[in-house]
Amino acid sequence: MKKIGLLSLILITISSVVIMVFGNTYKEEFQINKKYDYEFVLENRTGEVEVIKSEEIGDKYVIKVKAKKPGKVEIGMDYGSIGEKKILYIHKNMVITEDSYFGRSTCSEVLPISISIILIYSLYLLIKRYRESVKDNLYQYKNIAYLGIIIFLSFFTLDNIISIFNYRGIYRTVGNIINSMSTLSMVLFPIALVTFILVTISNIKLIMREGKSLRNLLGLFIGIFICLLTLLPDLVYKWLMKSQIINIYNLNGPGPYIYNFVESLAYLVVAYLECVLIGTIWVAIKSVRKKLEYNKDYMIILGCQIRKDGSLTPLLKGRVDKAIEFRNKQYEANKKDLVFIPSGGKGNDEVISEAEAIRNYLLKNGIKDKNIILENKSKNTLENIRNSYKLIKNKNANIAFSTTNYHVFRAGLLASEEGIKAEGVGSKTKSYFWINAFIREFIGTLYAERKKHIIVFSTIILVIAIMITITYFANNI
Repeated sequence: MKKIGLLSLILITISSVVIMVFGNTYKEEFQINKKYDYEFVLENRTGEVEVIKSEEIGDKYVIKVKAKKPGKVEIGMDYGSIGEKKILYIHKNMVITEDSYFGRSTCSEVLPISISIILIYSLYLLIKRYRESVKDNLYQYKNIAYLGIIIFLSFFTLDNIISIFNYRGIYRTVGNIINSMSTLSMVLFPIALVTFILVTISNIKLIMREGKSLRNLLGLFIGIFICLLTLLPDLVYKWLMKSQIINIYNLNGPGPYIYNFVESLAYLVVAYLECVLIGTIWVAIKSVRKKLEYNKDYMIILGCQIRKDGSLTPLLKGRVDKAIEFRNKQYEANKKDLVFIPSGGKGNDEVISEAEAIRNYLLKNGIKDKNIILENKSKNTLENIRNSYKLIKNKNANIAFSTTNYHVFRAGLLASEEGIKAEGVGSKTKSYFWINAFIREFIGTLYAERKKHIIVFSTIILVIAIMITITYFANNI
């Protein structure tokens, strides 16, 4: 943040100096039709400029003026009954802007160029931190936060770079930013809508199979929230149109600016949340697809519900098969064997512990008993990992764990929070488990990395407030 702040200060200072040095002159072009008589018109209203150069270049009339007195000046082309006119504002520091007090001036393109440099440098730092963080430990909420912010910031960086080639001043930039947020949220809206539909279907399946619970309904609530937030600007606009309290058509009053702020804020929140959701999905899938090195000493198998006869359910069987598959590939690659740690206690409705059921299956599939260490006390994933780690004497050993694919990131995260360095492999499962897992980690990263999100939100909200304030003054000066 200090580096970005220092760079911003330097670039803003340079931009201000450049505009003040070159901004006292301004060049304007008018399209002309030589079939008609025309005349250049200059009307010094409250201000005054001096024409220092004027010439015809093809079908254009080019004029360059220099500021002489602060105020307003009107310039244009007169074709008799019709004409084209533009307003120039001369500031107290003799900088000339077109159309608005915060309009385009000579060399004002230096502002979006400076902003683009700041945004690109910010992206560079974020990408660098993300890569370092993922390399250090993939299973962290901050990786999702970094990726979501990178996606969000990339869009605005690209939009700002494009605006350089058609820069019309700060005033127009405000409108472009508001439109950009609207565009981003609408582009990403199908993701929110599809997520909402898939989450609704998955929640219905989960409720039918696992019963009603707040956790199984979280995705539904998030989907409804994002969809409603996307529609909020239209709802507010319709309300304001009927409201007698605020006039949204009066540019000299607060109405349109209040609406612009609400509109921008709603689109901002939607776009940001959608970017974080995309980041969540990407990191969760990346954690499953990550290829582990064949150097593991231990493989923890995370337990789950077993059948009444003590055999494995398809879900648990998939986890054990994945662990055996990894062991076989490692042995083929470098003849290195590993020790399995089946983990899971005995539930009230289970004849044996989950760990014992896993061991029985391992023995049937050719794993020697000496390569199995039983952990049969744990009741949940955290205890699976914590208790299994206690059984490992060499704390510098290379540890892996096997679970269901949607659960890999969550298990790795819990291990990371315990200070345990472990990598996971995941077995296939039903898609509706994936969707609910995405939502859970999405909510988790919003809470765990709330400071980062608050800083980003606060910064952008402040920028929006400043921009809308500029538009207010531009229309009232």
